[in-house]
Amino acid sequence: MRPRSLALFASIAVLLAPVATDSTAQPRRVVTVQELIELNHRLEIDVGTEVAWGDPHFERVWFPSGSGVSVKRAEAGFSTVFDSPGRYRGRFTIVGGHRANDVYSMTVDVRPVAR
Repeated sequence: MRPRSLALFASIAVLLAPVATDSTAQPRRVVTVQELIELNHRLEIDVGTEVAWGDPHFERVWFPSGSGVSVKRAEAGFSTVFDSPGRYRGRFTIVGGHRANDVYSMTVDVRPVAR
């Protein structure tokens, strides 16, 4: 096969190849302080969801040790992946405003994914 024909064949093969998709892509939910307050400090998500506490007004976000939930500090705030179904009770604090020193409770209900 000549080099030109080989290049044409390779180009056609690439165009006809099925596009690979990642069906295991992790769902993500970005939560703001205002949204969490409007939801009465309660989130409902599916198992495997990453929650990004993506508001600069979150000063801290944490869950008790032994809860199986670890909160990581990310560039844009905090993030948590909920790998198991259940009810998780955590806490958060807010930066600024007249309630800056208050500690707020929150509940995250993690539903199993229906198959």
